[in-house]
Amino acid sequence: MKDYDYSIKYTKTEEIALKECNKIEKIRSRLFCLGLIGSYSNCSSFGSASIRYNKNKNSFVITGKDTGEFPKLNANYYSFIKKVEFNKQKMFCVGPNKPSSEWLIHSYLYNLNMQIKAVIVVNNEKIWDVMYSNESLKVDYDNLDKKDILEELYENVDPFLNNSFIIDGNDFSLVTFGKTLSEAEKTLYNIIKKVLKH
Repeated sequence: MKDYDYSIKYTKTEEIALKECNKIEKIRSRLFCLGLIGSYSNCSSFGSASIRYNKNKNSFVITGKDTGEFPKLNANYYSFIKKVEFNKQKMFCVGPNKPSSEWLIHSYLYNLNMQIKAVIVVNNEKIWDVMYSNESLKVDYDNLDKKDILEELYENVDPFLNNSFIIDGNDFSLVTFGKTLSEAEKTLYNIIKKVLKH
C-alpha cells in the first residue's frame, strides 16, 4: 500500500510481545503456504496480520515491513503500534522492525469496534474477482487516508455479520477480521471455499 501523509515515530527496541507474535505466527505461516501472504517478483511484500494488544486500547502487534518473502517469522520481524492519532496523522510504534505498510487499515478496524481483536490482509486475484462480482463490501484505495472510511462502510451494517471487505484499486487486497485471530482466519477460509465452488 502507498505511504499516506502520516508522521511515523518509530523507536527501535528488542523483541516485543512474544505471546502475541507467536499467536500471529501460527496463522501467518499457514497463509504464507497458501500464497496469500508473500512477495512479488519486484520484492515488494503483500499481506499482513495483527492482534490487539490490550482489550481496552487500540494498540496492536503486526507483522513487520517487507517480511512477505519469509516462510516463518520470529519476534524480530514484528512491530508494536502503540498509538495512532488520526486527527494529527501521527503513528507511534516500537519494536525490532517497522510495521507492515498495511498498518493503517488495521488501525482503522481496531478503532471501529473494541470487540475487534484481530485483522488479516491477504492478496489474491481470483478471490478478489469473485468477491467483487458478488458485490462484497469494498473500500476505495484512494480514500484510505479518510479516518472515517470504515465508519461509513459499516454505518448500517453489523461488522461481525459482515467481517470482510475488499480494497478496490490495490493489488487485489482482501481484509477479514474478528473477535479472535481464529475467527478472522475462519472467515477467510469460508470465503475461499465459496470461491472454489464458483
